[in-house]
Amino acid sequence: MNYTRKKLTLLFKGHSWPVTFAGIGKDGATARGLAQLVGIQMQTVSTRSYHMTGWIEDASPAAVADRLARIEALLEQQGQQLRQMTSGSTPNSSSAVPFDYTQSSSPVFSKFSENNEIPSFPQEQAETPTFLIPKGHTNLTTTILALPQLREQLGDFPRDYFYRIEENQPLPESLRSSQTDRRAWPPLRQAVVSKLSESYFRNVHSRQPLLNLGEFHLWQSKLLKKQPIADAEAAICLLVYALGAVTTPMAASPDASDGVLGLGFFRPALALILHEYTWNFKPDLVVVQGLLLAGSYFSHLGRPLHSWRMSYLASQRFLQTIELRRSEDADGEYHEAELRVFWQCFQEDCNRAEDLDVIRSGIEPLGDKMPLPHSMDPSDHEETIHLFAEIAIRRLLNRVHSSLYNPESENHFPGMVDPAISKQGLSLQQLLTLSSELDRQLEEWYVSIPDVIRPPRGVEPILNERGRILRIRYYAARHIIHQPFVLYAAAQQSRATSMSSAQTSPGRAAPAPPPSHSPPPTDGLLPQVVVEKCEACIESCVTFLYNMIEQLDQRSCCLWSASQSCLACFLVLLLAESCPQLQHFVPPMRGLQKAAIGKLGKWAIESSSFEAVVAIMKKLVFREVRSM
Repeated sequence: MNYTRKKLTLLFKGHSWPVTFAGIGKDGATARGLAQLVGIQMQTVSTRSYHMTGWIEDASPAAVADRLARIEALLEQQGQQLRQMTSGSTPNSSSAVPFDYTQSSSPVFSKFSENNEIPSFPQEQAETPTFLIPKGHTNLTTTILALPQLREQLGDFPRDYFYRIEENQPLPESLRSSQTDRRAWPPLRQAVVSKLSESYFRNVHSRQPLLNLGEFHLWQSKLLKKQPIADAEAAICLLVYALGAVTTPMAASPDASDGVLGLGFFRPALALILHEYTWNFKPDLVVVQGLLLAGSYFSHLGRPLHSWRMSYLASQRFLQTIELRRSEDADGEYHEAELRVFWQCFQEDCNRAEDLDVIRSGIEPLGDKMPLPHSMDPSDHEETIHLFAEIAIRRLLNRVHSSLYNPESENHFPGMVDPAISKQGLSLQQLLTLSSELDRQLEEWYVSIPDVIRPPRGVEPILNERGRILRIRYYAARHIIHQPFVLYAAAQQSRATSMSSAQTSPGRAAPAPPPSHSPPPTDGLLPQVVVEKCEACIESCVTFLYNMIEQLDQRSCCLWSASQSCLACFLVLLLAESCPQLQHFVPPMRGLQKAAIGKLGKWAIESSSFEAVVAIMKKLVFREVRSM
């Protein structure tokens, strides 16, 4: 057990979480630093046990990129194993062999990276179906709000509650009229736009590496010198300035003016890019890039549906572009810019499907067929490595949703008391098997990340923002992998309470027994393995909150999603607290609850989803003191 995890466990058992967000302390950072100096890598042997393997890790760029590339081979193998589990077949000997990290190359990745061939797009379902986020998946925050235990306390919330709120959000007033006349543009002063573009490449490009720096500088030079420039290229420049403005410290306020938010740049850029999307019939990747940047801008404003519309249009246009290319040159290779556009479309499509269960663009199924991008220039190398890791965790999250939250295959929580939420399709043993496999894959993803960028577990401070994001992704995935067990425990507790009430109330009908494939514990206690899974979920939720709350007072592309995830964690922790066997795992939550409400409250403008989230959080009543 490493220092961070040991410290975290002690904090759980002692119920003394830190008051501030400063982290665990210097000792953990020192221990981690010494481990890196001697080249020791942490490797996971189970969810709760770690061991050290002392070997010197090659830190050269080529070696680091190669290790990240193996994540793709790992995902391919893991996908085959999970398909066998969900189909009920027995894994064969070759697929059951653990992934070999000593291999010098990945056959799967090499095939793509060397040839970069355009994949075929079969019309019929493949023999091994891709893991997609299913339509109607049961991991929306409103799914948890629909649980009987929470309905009694918080009231009824329809499945599309947050979608309806966002659906009624109008465009900002300054965006309701289109402006393509360049005489109405804000002045383009060299000193100003240079600072804004620097802000973009520092704060946005590092997470969404779409553009080539040299190409952008060429377009910007044309724009500033008033030389002939295509409308889409001019729009890209304006979008970069708008994103640079909205990510400055001055914009980190809900009351920031249109000028501070860069809306003066965004308004004409949006008009230009939508005009090009509508009336430019030629395949033009710049238009797709512009739509993705526009979607990113809306995300920074906390407008998920407006952002989704832009990324949906971008994905549709990209698919059309690829189809045209395929008809002209079926054996052609993908360009670097095309690969980066595809993976940005893929991630945005999946993120919004997870958050709001929106209409799919059709780009998600290609995630198993497309090669990964490469570094566009040496300065982009670290961003590319982070991009690989983000793509890998996104694909893992997709298979979690497909395996555990799929209403079509009825693969979700056994023992639920509300048939509207669960069709009771999995036995507890099946759920244990699938969740254990997914958790193992998550741990393999974590140890596959090169030492130079792998974030430490726990809550110790991380200076690098991308490292913080990867750690947040880790705990978000670990939470939803184990969440079904807390819901199962809460359902069993609710059933036991109802049966007890029925026995003490003559004439009152007892609730129906659970299905035969998911019997309740005969002694009223949860099996120890279920308790351990619940503990993992609780720990992940609390650690996620400690890491995420620090990010909530800045505009980012994931601000809205973060608010939903925080609410979901609080709801799960409240359910866990209602179960006698789980109460002692939940630390005092009022401090975290107050901190989250304070951070999200600054964005809670009238009639917004943020306002709704804060209102629900305020209704949650946690115990103040834990019994020892």
